[in-house]
Amino acid sequence: MEGTSRLRELTGELQSAVDAYVNSDDIANYKELQTRLTRLQVASSKPTDTLFTFRLQVIENIAISMLIEMGILDALVAKQGEPATAADLAAATRCNELVIARLMRIPCALFFCEEMDEMTYRANHITYLLVKPGWKGALQWAEPLYPIMADIRRFLSSTSFACTGEESAPSAFEFSHGKTIWKVLEEQPDQRHNFELWMRERRKHEENLWHRRFPPCASLSSANLKIDPEAVLMVDIGGANGSQAIDFKAQFPHLPGRYVVQDLFLPKPDGASEHLEGVELMSYDFFTPQPIKAARFYYFRNVFHNWPDEKCAEILRNLVPAMDPEYSSLLIDDFVLPTKDTQLRGAIEDILMMVTLNALERTSRQYEELLSTAGLKIVNFFAVGANEEAIMEVKVA
Repeated sequence: MEGTSRLRELTGELQSAVDAYVNSDDIANYKELQTRLTRLQVASSKPTDTLFTFRLQVIENIAISMLIEMGILDALVAKQGEPATAADLAAATRCNELVIARLMRIPCALFFCEEMDEMTYRANHITYLLVKPGWKGALQWAEPLYPIMADIRRFLSSTSFACTGEESAPSAFEFSHGKTIWKVLEEQPDQRHNFELWMRERRKHEENLWHRRFPPCASLSSANLKIDPEAVLMVDIGGANGSQAIDFKAQFPHLPGRYVVQDLFLPKPDGASEHLEGVELMSYDFFTPQPIKAARFYYFRNVFHNWPDEKCAEILRNLVPAMDPEYSSLLIDDFVLPTKDTQLRGAIEDILMMVTLNALERTSRQYEELLSTAGLKIVNFFAVGANEEAIMEVKVA
């Protein structure tokens, strides 16, 4: 624990950050508030307490996953804001009352729910999120990461403690599971379902709607777009269920041009036609030449962070010949890490990409270097959200 004068100094800095955020809840103020909160928490804790808790953080995930699988958090939320005892939850789920009480200590300590009295709990805003299908899927999709932790020392020893990021080298995930993460998605429908649930949950939030984070959209009109009936306004490459194209079309229904969603794994036709009206689906592998020529936007969301540099360069080389240098823009919507003071979530995402895919979250400088290898340059950069995400507009150099 740091000295009292330092704690007072940090408390003052935190209060200033709170005041700034109350006055303006913009991204910079939000990040500053989170940084000051964390700094004060670490400074006011004994270093040994901090490390004792940190070394077993995985237990937090295990406990929350158990509470979800056992239906305990669903039972708590079903009380609609009323308190529930461990006995109430045991009766609702047919689970052991003592086990429930032991597990519930974790979300209570994390303030993921409220502890009203001895073995008495109430759901809060975090609890309500945890029982949503998308967040359940997110936690279940994280399960394949756990074996990596157990095997990480053996993996590093096998690579002479060098994580090269080379596409030809096996990732820590592949070392642990004996197959790539893509193969797991292909072979395990339940995990693919969890992954898709999480992607839908993540993409539906306001800050993830690309056209609301890309100011040039506001200036689009028939006057500056091609009006030929065959002209394409947007190609969403690797667009999964098409949510970004659908939302863009709904926001700007007056704009001329076709919308095309490309992916290797397309939505099932049953029940999808209504939601995908006016959006074309195309099976496409982005390691092959782009068949849609001279679109206004070629949009990639969370694609390049899945691949090492040489594979990203291959994707770009297959795209560039399709672009009209005077008309087309490539939009990269992804994490873009700062070169200093990276937020924890962005840093975690980068290591996640490293161990699962031998890939990385890049800085803007790394993107500039990557894009230049394909004859491209960044012409606009729009940072958004508190988690190091940004949209880069890229043109043929």
